[in-house]
Amino acid sequence: MKYRAFTLAEVLITLGIIGVVAAITLPNLMAAYKARVLRSQFMKSYSLIQQAYKMMEADGQATYPSYYDRMSNGTQFSGIFKRYFTGVTACSYRKNAPCFNDTVSPYKSLDGGTKASSHYFDDGQFALKDGTLLMMENPSGVTGIIQVWVSVDINGIKGQPNRLGVDVFTFELTDDGFKAMGEEGTKFVGDNYCSLSGKGYQNGMSCANKAKNDPDYFKRITRVIK
Repeated sequence: MKYRAFTLAEVLITLGIIGVVAAITLPNLMAAYKARVLRSQFMKSYSLIQQAYKMMEADGQATYPSYYDRMSNGTQFSGIFKRYFTGVTACSYRKNAPCFNDTVSPYKSLDGGTKASSHYFDDGQFALKDGTLLMMENPSGVTGIIQVWVSVDINGIKGQPNRLGVDVFTFELTDDGFKAMGEEGTKFVGDNYCSLSGKGYQNGMSCANKAKNDPDYFKRITRVIK
């Protein structure tokens, strides 16, 4: 009786082919998975902000930015907004993870070439149970313009890459409700503030609008930024 089997050469060739196919497909599979996770985290964060806004309305709490003039009436948005989330970790600005320590800011612009301004995150912050970090900007008094921004680190400060437009997105409270930064009526509008080839510490500030409206946004970003 004769037995047929693969030769050693045939086995090695087969393994080599499998290795080549894996090397080609695995990075794409990993990028696709990462894109799905980031999009899911983004949409969850966006939904939580909108739910909090609706609860503020239902409570009769002011939902227009001019009310939060902390320089004249002492009303800071972060303290009120925090009430509408459960299981939060209150943060100070010299506290490390899960909070943002403004002395060692890890955040960069979308292109990765510039540190993002810590002044955009320094008017209150709190972390959720899953590590999601919400950071407020409530400039008033000095500028004469009352604004309320909420920036969200959707995978927490320990998650990478800590870049605007990748895992950090900003939303603005307007008289018409919370809008994704980049929408008409918000502070930063246009591709100049969301460009992989752009430069400057504000690059990435308007990406929330693209992330919200373009289902393929994260697929494109994760092909370029690891």
